[in-house]
Amino acid sequence: MRYHLVFLWVLVLLVGTIDWLLWRILITKEVQQGWRKWLGVAGLIVLPILFLAGFLYFGLQIPDASSPQVYNSFGTFLTIFLLIYLPKIFFLFVYGVGRLPDALPRKPARQPERHYPRITRAKFLSQVGIIMATAPFVTLLFGVLKGRYAFYTRHLKLSFPNLPQAFDGLRVVQISDLHLGSFGTNRDPLKEAVELINAEKPDLVLFTGDLVNNFAGETRGWDEIFGKINATMGKYSILGNHDYGDYSTWPSEQRKAANFKSIVAANRKLGFKLLRNESISLSKDGDVIALSGVENWGHPPFPQYGDLEKTWSQTNGEAFKILMSHDPDHWDAEVVGKKRYDLTLAGHTHGMQFGFELGKYNWSPAKYKFKRWAGLYQVGKQFLYVNRGLGYLGMPARVGMPPEITVLTLRRG
Repeated sequence: MRYHLVFLWVLVLLVGTIDWLLWRILITKEVQQGWRKWLGVAGLIVLPILFLAGFLYFGLQIPDASSPQVYNSFGTFLTIFLLIYLPKIFFLFVYGVGRLPDALPRKPARQPERHYPRITRAKFLSQVGIIMATAPFVTLLFGVLKGRYAFYTRHLKLSFPNLPQAFDGLRVVQISDLHLGSFGTNRDPLKEAVELINAEKPDLVLFTGDLVNNFAGETRGWDEIFGKINATMGKYSILGNHDYGDYSTWPSEQRKAANFKSIVAANRKLGFKLLRNESISLSKDGDVIALSGVENWGHPPFPQYGDLEKTWSQTNGEAFKILMSHDPDHWDAEVVGKKRYDLTLAGHTHGMQFGFELGKYNWSPAKYKFKRWAGLYQVGKQFLYVNRGLGYLGMPARVGMPPEITVLTLRRG
């Protein structure tokens, strides 16, 4: 709790400083009166207090939350905070950079120079800053209203010399990180996603974890939607770090165990066969490949329920093997060079729900947390694909990192 309070006071100090600087820049002595003065006071005093109270409230509520509504309310609160303060921070950056030359020492001019009044320069920078500060506001607002539902289908073709002939052309659709509680009662977006999945006519649909945010109740009513996903060779799933109920304080271990049991059962109701540290064989025209699913394994603070040794022991010498593992860090820790899985599918990162991609170059804050955070990776003859997630968590927005449906076509190379 002590660290939470320190964070909150640092946050309110930051917010107060931002509003104070804006007051000094935008409100001149001539207008520091009447309604404009009170508007400035509201920004300088009232807003920081309100946001401090909000963060304090949710900081106390979330650990003991008993329903997804608390998480969704915090996401809305955080979005409002960012919509207000991101433009302010952006404005101060633009204004500060523009005024930087004034702070640098200058050599005495040899010839008379024409000097514009300082106030004119300041006003110009203020106007430019205000115009440019609208960019983060509009971008985030678009991410809230449209970006989180702008489903994007990514197609990849991968070749493997050891892929059995009967599986040449196998179409695998991967989805990940549904976080059903974040959608609340809004079913329509994921109906569209299911239509996009079926349009790809997949042989396999593989879901790589995080069905919920925390609670089994989030899955109610979704079976009618996900039950309509069609795959000729089946639909399989694994558990993600959010599926264990670890992000809440439970009144008893029995309640937590009952919640987890219901989440496990929900995978079956939604039409998925859940693989929990186990492997199965998939057969076609006399050829066989292995499909393995390991429980969540991540670096702390993420849980390590995965048992790859147990999972690997259930394979039967198949020439080609696919592994589902929620956290991409698991690939480097226990798979590459240790277990001969040809293709590993992961999720977990969401691409931080923010970033951009220009051709082959992509960037997201996720790259500073995860070594493998989105897209395709290869080490030797082993491949990892990290799905950016179909749902969202926390802030109800996606900016430059659209919800993803991955279609992998496997060829015999």
